[in-house]
Amino acid sequence: MSSTFLGVPIRRHPQPDPSPIRGTQSFPKSARAELANPQLRANLAHATSSIRAKRALVVDEMPDWEALRTSGSAIKTDVMARLPQLLEQFEANVIARGGVVHWATDAAEANRIVTDLIQATGETEVLKVKSMATQEIGLNEYLEEQGIAAIETDLAELIVQLGGDTPSHILVPAIHRNRTEIRDIFLNEMTGVEAGLTDEPRHLAMAARQYLRRKFLSANVAVSASTTHGSVVLHRAQRG
Repeated sequence: MSSTFLGVPIRRHPQPDPSPIRGTQSFPKSARAELANPQLRANLAHATSSIRAKRALVVDEMPDWEALRTSGSAIKTDVMARLPQLLEQFEANVIARGGVVHWATDAAEANRIVTDLIQATGETEVLKVKSMATQEIGLNEYLEEQGIAAIETDLAELIVQLGGDTPSHILVPAIHRNRTEIRDIFLNEMTGVEAGLTDEPRHLAMAARQYLRRKFLSANVAVSASTTHGSVVLHRAQRG
């Protein structure tokens, strides 16, 4: 397995963001339209109440929860303050271990570099690990324009992708979908799914697992990324 790292520096001046992570309409206008959808309201109410209940249980297990949050926030602040230095250190460590590092000044250059690297392998399908960095630069859409299919491997991201949708939350991208909707998406968009698929979570997870397993066994290139320092990693399998 060989890996190539792509560093995407943070923009220093605000610029219009045409990336797919933002909708084509303003939030207030989109919200007014979606609030009129009773099914969406029911999906979100059920999902958020479940998430909050589970979070509360975990918080209760940690007597020093607030101290941990403060510590984590301090670490993040320190990293961001020293990001240029840490990125150079990261580059040196990658090179020392046989990796290759490319630098991009913006999303357009990052997309071109990743695409060129994939095209050099001769592959037209790549696996994707959940990545806000690639979401922000619109990598999937750019790859599609170049004839390369990017297959999401995170379950929620896969649901969104197969449904021709966009993520609705940074941590739970498919929070706006219920189990029945997910089952219908799988039946319509996944190859090899049995017609009798139910909307039981275990059955849905197994269907996705079987679908992705076939992709894992056939793919030779994968893309992952880090939200923390904006790097994109290209992995190439070396099969015997």
